[in-house]
Amino acid sequence: MAIYLVCEGSGPRLDERALDALVIQFHNLAVLIASTGGKSGQGAVCAYLENRSPHDTAISIEDRDYRPLAAAQATWANHAGKRFTWRRHEIENYLLHPRVVLALFDDLRAAPGGAWAGPLPVTEADVSGLLQTLATTRLEDHAAEVTRSELVQQINGIGSLSFGPPRPAPPPGAHAPGQAQWLPALHHEATRLCHTCNAVAPLPALQPVAITARYNALLAQFQNPLFLTSGDFLIDMGGKELLGALSRHLHGLGAPGRLDQHVLADELLRVLIPIYQPGAIYQPDDFAELAAILAQY
Repeated sequence: MAIYLVCEGSGPRLDERALDALVIQFHNLAVLIASTGGKSGQGAVCAYLENRSPHDTAISIEDRDYRPLAAAQATWANHAGKRFTWRRHEIENYLLHPRVVLALFDDLRAAPGGAWAGPLPVTEADVSGLLQTLATTRLEDHAAEVTRSELVQQINGIGSLSFGPPRPAPPPGAHAPGQAQWLPALHHEATRLCHTCNAVAPLPALQPVAITARYNALLAQFQNPLFLTSGDFLIDMGGKELLGALSRHLHGLGAPGRLDQHVLADELLRVLIPIYQPGAIYQPDDFAELAAILAQY
């Protein structure tokens, strides 16, 4: 019997390395990791892995992105389920906890040639203040991304707008569908798409006035100081974008050129691994909860 943990990630595979260190290795689990490159292929990968052997199990974890926190919470409500969503925006958000960032700042100050890092915050509270300042410049963008995500959900609630007729069955004795099967299928799919467009067009939420009102309401919510001071911004906002803002800030202080967004993520993961303890940094702790779920199998 094999147990698989299916996650997103491509290139440097940050998700895979974080899960291996903080979930599998930390808890000494006999679990294999499969990285898909994106959430769109997770279902297919899980199905493939489980269909290879009736005794194998595939558990998946995906980014929340701009979906509501409640939607992510719902996936954790039933630990017998197999498909989970990070409670934070994406894996980078876990690296941006002020305690983790402070640990990296301490390392940078102590490193040879680290004089440039002298002005960096020396307390967790001051690190949080710096991250809040960096996030402030992205609030308008964040409100737009949340608005866009809500509009996509509205459209998807009506039906798919992609054109892709199901492959028709070939006639008896034939090896492939012919004109007589394909043309009705193509016509039917075109008709379906037109009906979907007609149903979507009058949706109240898609009208310019409604979009403007919703965007302004979200922007006011995010510009409320509580969104920043509570730390909610580190849960909801795009972690990659915040990492990019932090990298630019460090370069402005004189950080070496190699400390780009991707290297910064690697360095934050490096300092997180030795200081991580279940429940000590994250509440709730998705890493610990995921480990407990995997240990059931």
